[in-house]
Amino acid sequence: MLYSRPILIGLNNIGATCFMNSTLQCLSQTKQLTNFFLNKSNKSKIINNNYALKNENASQLSPAFLELIQKLWDKNGDKTYSPNKFMDIVEKMNPLFKQGQAGDSKDFILFILERLHKELKKIVNSNIESSPKKKDPLDQYDKNIAFNEFYADYKDNSSIISDIFFGFLETTNECLKCKKYYDLQGVNNPTCYKYGMFKCLIFPLEEVKNMKNNNNKNNNNQFDNNCVSIYDCFYYNQKSELFSGDNKNYCNVCKQLWDSIYTSRIFSSPINLIIILNRGKGNIYNVKLDFSETIDITQFVLKKDKPQIIYNLYGVITHIGQSGPNAHFVASCKNPIDNKWYRFNDAFVNPINNFQKEVIEFGTPYILFYQAV
Repeated sequence: MLYSRPILIGLNNIGATCFMNSTLQCLSQTKQLTNFFLNKSNKSKIINNNYALKNENASQLSPAFLELIQKLWDKNGDKTYSPNKFMDIVEKMNPLFKQGQAGDSKDFILFILERLHKELKKIVNSNIESSPKKKDPLDQYDKNIAFNEFYADYKDNSSIISDIFFGFLETTNECLKCKKYYDLQGVNNPTCYKYGMFKCLIFPLEEVKNMKNNNNKNNNNQFDNNCVSIYDCFYYNQKSELFSGDNKNYCNVCKQLWDSIYTSRIFSSPINLIIILNRGKGNIYNVKLDFSETIDITQFVLKKDKPQIIYNLYGVITHIGQSGPNAHFVASCKNPIDNKWYRFNDAFVNPINNFQKEVIEFGTPYILFYQAV
């Protein structure tokens, strides 16, 4: 970044917009994203993006986000900025977000990432028409073919957003009837492979807590049954499920509905990992989370490009107060210039002097932003 000192500009609350302000501050402190939007050579592709070229009269979020980032990183700007123009665009695009009505940071981060990704996808030569390939359903039973088909489509639809934030998931569905014969005779492959992208990892804390407590109920060790660790969440994320009864899956190998084992795993992890802590309505404080500034998720990722997959925390959106219309969201961010932590509470920006007390133990953590080391 072309700065010798941090630029710390607050966002004025223009009517119950703390959910938006906290999210935007965390995105603004994402080094790779802000570098892209502040790079003058990218201005044309941001304004004349692929979506804009195909939908001339549609509202665009990426030019408004560009203007917002420029304001937040203006060396000569005011100490605060009112994001009215940005909010006006958001209101037109999504009925969930209206000025004066309480919104949710979780919904907003999912919306803004998906929208920017849609607008900033690579411009594909529309003059070249390719006939869609007819896929053989049995190709999904070959892991390499299944991934290569997914990745070819991903490359044609990638963007700066997917390059920075999106990871890949691998889901497997193992037919138990095929598995029986496969184990005995080796005649059929019982596992169907599918691949997809994820923008954020969403961990349902109540369910994570229940899994942890069930695993520990026969253990004499003392543990806090209302607290889960960030690693408990990752263990939960890769658990297997039995699909049976009315939930049986159709198997393309044995050509019928049958019981199966479904598993979802992180195949490839992103440069910046966003974790949403889904607490459920009315239970915002019910489960405590034990998390740290550095996490090692090597064991939870299938495709490892390096010996260890380690992330450092750089942003936390914290929930304060009661749930519903009285909710308030603030952001704690590690500035990419001086590597110091700051609290962004709407228009107010203050240094954080005690990371443990003012970030880890402060309020209720709701969304975590991690960057790969």
